[in-house]
Amino acid sequence: MTCTKCRSTETRSYGKHRNGLRRFRCLKCGKTFTEPHTRPLGPMQIEFERAVLPLEILLEGGSIRTAERITGVPRNTIMSLLLVAGANAEKLLGRAIRNVPVTDVQCDEIWGFVFKKQGSKRGDEERFAYIGDAWTFVAIERYTKLVLAFELGKRTVTSAMRFTEKLATATDPNQRFQLTTDGLNAYPYAIGNLLMDRVDYAQLIKIYAQETPESIRRYSPPRLAETSATPIYGDPDEKKICTSHVERQNLTMRMCMRRLTRLTNGFSKKWENLKAALALHFAYYNFCRRHRTLKTTPAVAAGLTDRPWTLRELLLEAAA
Repeated sequence: MTCTKCRSTETRSYGKHRNGLRRFRCLKCGKTFTEPHTRPLGPMQIEFERAVLPLEILLEGGSIRTAERITGVPRNTIMSLLLVAGANAEKLLGRAIRNVPVTDVQCDEIWGFVFKKQGSKRGDEERFAYIGDAWTFVAIERYTKLVLAFELGKRTVTSAMRFTEKLATATDPNQRFQLTTDGLNAYPYAIGNLLMDRVDYAQLIKIYAQETPESIRRYSPPRLAETSATPIYGDPDEKKICTSHVERQNLTMRMCMRRLTRLTNGFSKKWENLKAALALHFAYYNFCRRHRTLKTTPAVAAGLTDRPWTLRELLLEAAA
């Protein structure tokens, strides 16, 4: 073992650290040090094994305070854990999901909000983009159920461009695929600039029934009257123009992320917290959670891994 201070190889075993790692002492300079190791939680001092359970509770739809009550880990520590794990998970998704062969991709956006709803913003808060509406763009492969890309932003051309750029990086540039989105006007421009040469693209436009005075007072959305499938680029198969699978993923997000559950006070108070929670959720969904239809994880179905991971393995791999 080489001394970390004087680089001498004259060292000997010196017991164990409180975290279980072997310690060594340099016979030349007297420096004590531990064996080389990775720090999956970055600078945080909490034991790794103790950190797994509160994150798993969050990933199964629990709130931060629920995780605190069950595990005894302080909520401030849990929030710090989420930020560290979320940042690592986002990097893992970026390097693991690249050039993936796909045949049918569906995209949609799911609404949420940060700090307060858009209609509740005061006049002096209008200039703060990270308060109010928060839209999560999601792309999922129809057959493997793999979430290929996500983007947290607004329903604007800028956010759609960033999202489409991530989707272009995630998919195989040499394989043409069918792509379906909803009727958001920003999609044709973004896809036309970044993916037009390798997609058969169509929009599924939803037409809602006319609202009545009674329906306006209801919290639920208006009744869907019909849908219109509109080819945009290429030659999309009309039988496959569908967004049902990505909309089902939206339900999974609302069920498994307390921040997106409607009519609760569990919404995100900071933009970066929501982004970290989304990244960790999608990494867990892709690599750890067995899909009922597939009987395995989307990552295994897509050939990215040979077996489902545990959350512990995911955190270690993300920190590597």
